[in-house]
Amino acid sequence: MINLQALYKEYEDDNHIDSSLYAKYRVKSGLRNENGTGVKVGLTKISDVVGYEYSNGNKVHIDGRLIYRGNDIDDLVAMRKDTPFGFELSAFLLIFGKLPTHRQLLDFHKELIKMADAHNVDIHYQTSNLLNAIQIEVLKLYGEDIDPDSDTLEERMLKGMYILASMPLLMLSHYKKEKITHYPLPDKGIAENVLCIIRQNTHYTQKEASLLDILFMLHADHGGGNNSTFTNVVMSSTGTDIYSCISAALGSLKGPRHGGANIKTSAMFDAIFDEIGTTSDQKVLRKIAKRLLDHDFFDNAGLIYGIGHAIYTKSDPRCQVIKKACKELAQEKGELEKYNCLCAFEKAALYQMRKQKHIETCANVDFYSGFAYSMLGIDKALYTPLFGMARTAGWVAHHLENRQNNRKLIRPANVYVGKRKED
Repeated sequence: MINLQALYKEYEDDNHIDSSLYAKYRVKSGLRNENGTGVKVGLTKISDVVGYEYSNGNKVHIDGRLIYRGNDIDDLVAMRKDTPFGFELSAFLLIFGKLPTHRQLLDFHKELIKMADAHNVDIHYQTSNLLNAIQIEVLKLYGEDIDPDSDTLEERMLKGMYILASMPLLMLSHYKKEKITHYPLPDKGIAENVLCIIRQNTHYTQKEASLLDILFMLHADHGGGNNSTFTNVVMSSTGTDIYSCISAALGSLKGPRHGGANIKTSAMFDAIFDEIGTTSDQKVLRKIAKRLLDHDFFDNAGLIYGIGHAIYTKSDPRCQVIKKACKELAQEKGELEKYNCLCAFEKAALYQMRKQKHIETCANVDFYSGFAYSMLGIDKALYTPLFGMARTAGWVAHHLENRQNNRKLIRPANVYVGKRKED
């Protein structure tokens, strides 16, 4: 009988790679440079993530900017005050490369509503993770397409819109274990329809619908270098179909170090509230932050979830937008005490990061997004799937751009550091 325990141990010993070898062979682990910046691997006109600039060779921290096709996210969020279709406006901009006219936005919204269909979704399919179920449903769309591998820009664009339109219904059908074949409010935006389906009624306020729409706008894209978008781009370079590319991106987003971070942050805050209540006392909150960094609280990982970002250093613009929107809804729902505690903990956490880690950093998008979803009464199981639903707009845009411009197969190299048999 095979001794699997021995094989496991041998594998662990034989396959360990000394971390010093990365520097020796000048390998960019995680596609990151020594200063933490990302290795440049592509060009894009879709979006930009700005967190610092260089002056005389020195890295200078600046207020973060998220730019969709030349438009700052703050300006786009401001535009949604004149329309209930903020997410659709962002999706149109990302996919088609320009801001829509009022007529184009209405037509785009109507087209997405008309395209949406839960298809032959199997709501009884058993899986422990909602994102896995959505991956399967997206791949099933390939089987229903009469010409799924057609490679023209127009065809890929239509398929991308079809996936984007169908994603909310595929997700919510599995979540609710009942087939949802259409949007219940055809004259309302996708965010409002999603909230209506989750609530099983139309009992929600406009501030609630507005907050969810804003969350979708902020999640719609974040440059071409984030893991799920890059996964999509790598797949796109093979020339494969768009369904496979979007499904692969969903698989990447499922990872707790990527899209699942908002759940970890929300769980951390629940633990903090249980431990100390909703205080704004800086001394108390700094002690909690210290315990987190000292591996002495929550999951003992030594991390303060929702704090820090690979690019943003001084501020994350998405965090700032959500923070403002959360305050407005917290006032309406009587949750200001909890909101003020989060704001105070943000300050304490940044202080403790400077003191213990000597790091100047900022709260990221996950810091307030979990609180936003909780105020909306949304189940934690939906946090990452809703993120993926919104990010589909960006995935489609990057897929189209790369299929049009990048005809080279993405094929990086590894350095072999294993044993060699003697000749």
